Amino acid sequence: MIRHFYHNVYSSLSFGLLYDRKKALRYSVRGKKSFSVTTDLCLNFQIKGRCDVDQEFQQRESSGAAEFIWDVTNFNKDQDLRIKVGYEAFEKVPYVQIRENNWTLNVDLKGRWNVRYGL
Repeated sequence: MIRHFYHNVYSSLSFGLLYDRKKALRYSVRGKKSFSVTTDLCLNFQIKGRCDVDQEFQQRESSGAAEFIWDVTNFNKDQDLRIKVGYEAFEKVPYVQIRENNWTLNVDLKGRWNVRYGL
């Protein structure tokens, strides 16, 4: 995956190749743009999108979202908190993500949820 982050405009763009379990090669394009809502950079608005296509450009999987991100540093001692509230445009479903250091809780309005722990 080739990624480039544009520091002066808070955006990133990446191109890559994926090799999945079906032993199929896929191409991937991702983009993300962030806008600061407050001057202290605690609240941001972010737009992101992704498109994966197969080798013959026949099958395409797309995703895109708009989300507000609130970062709270030192929520408690040595504990950071990030809350995302967003809308997935292709599935047409709102979602919430709450992240505390290594723990992440994801919930959407279709009833899907998961808890992750990152090492």
